[in-house]
Amino acid sequence: MRTPSRTLLLSIIVILAGACSYGAQDSSRVIGRDLQSDMNESSSSDSSESGIGRIYLQRSDNESTQRLVVVQRDVLNEPPQIINALFDGPTNSEQDQSLRSAIPQGTKLISARYVATDIVKVDISENIFQATGDDLISAVAQIVLTLSEIQGVERILIAVQGKTQEWPRGDGSLTSEPLTSFDYPGRAASSQPAFPAIVDPLL
Repeated sequence: MRTPSRTLLLSIIVILAGACSYGAQDSSRVIGRDLQSDMNESSSSDSSESGIGRIYLQRSDNESTQRLVVVQRDVLNEPPQIINALFDGPTNSEQDQSLRSAIPQGTKLISARYVATDIVKVDISENIFQATGDDLISAVAQIVLTLSEIQGVERILIAVQGKTQEWPRGDGSLTSEPLTSFDYPGRAASSQPAFPAIVDPLL
């Protein structure tokens, strides 16, 4: 038979043990800055797909026709930053969505600057010529349409290693004049929603 003092002692030990097991879990904990940074980085994975910058990538439609579609990038909407983002190509998740770039890998930006209020001149590496035929048209269209997304930019000059080149328009004709988005009609997918069908209420 247990004595009252022994029973009281056992009760106190049980209460103290329970307090120790829950106290550590219930108390608040300060997260260090290093851990906070890791959490922020993990929560912002693939952040390159959001932001104010806009670039054009290529997608095949149901008829195997190549169309350029606009995607976002978390970069400044300035010529050097936006062209470097374009040359980086699609992200992993964009590749999973069948997006690609006609611009050959290894194409580098040498410079990108305004030569007039509405004209940007870009100088790129000769890797661009690894693209031929329709791929070259798409590659040039990607550069032109991407830069045309910058407010005020209407014409684009493209040089290779500092030398002026002739570039194909959407119809295949060549020009050394500044290019505009109007040189590539129908190349970019429309961002406008389809209009609803008009139904005559009298029918």
